[in-house]
Amino acid sequence: MLKEQLRANPANAPLLDVANQAIDTLLAGRRVDTASLPPPLVPLFRPEIQGFLISEIAVDPADLIAKAGKSVLVIQGERDLQVSVSDARRLVAANPSAMIKQLPDTNHILKQVTSDDRRANYATYADPNLPLAPDVVETVVRFIEQHGQ
Repeated sequence: MLKEQLRANPANAPLLDVANQAIDTLLAGRRVDTASLPPPLVPLFRPEIQGFLISEIAVDPADLIAKAGKSVLVIQGERDLQVSVSDARRLVAANPSAMIKQLPDTNHILKQVTSDDRRANYATYADPNLPLAPDVVETVVRFIEQHGQ
């Protein structure tokens, strides 16, 4: 998924080969030497988070949701720049009791975004004063009420 996220932004094109090599190194369970990375990639692969990245990359979310043993709610923002609708559907397919709710004009952090402007979308990440997108809270409440979890 990290490779897809980087590839989705055209500005990353010059960095993709090096970024993909770094991701492959982490996939192999090895740390990346950040001294050899272009400066824009250093924050993404900084040494203090590499252990976390190695452990997270090894986890398949579809496997986790399949083993959940409980009903699961997948909320998918239709303006999510990090996780696609097809990714959300893959999660739901892995667990027959899972429920998906796609929310229009909603991004990855469940804030409202009404345009295709990537910068405006990412700007919502840094604004804690923005409320959650419409229907987020109601969707969670309905799910809890229906499934008694």
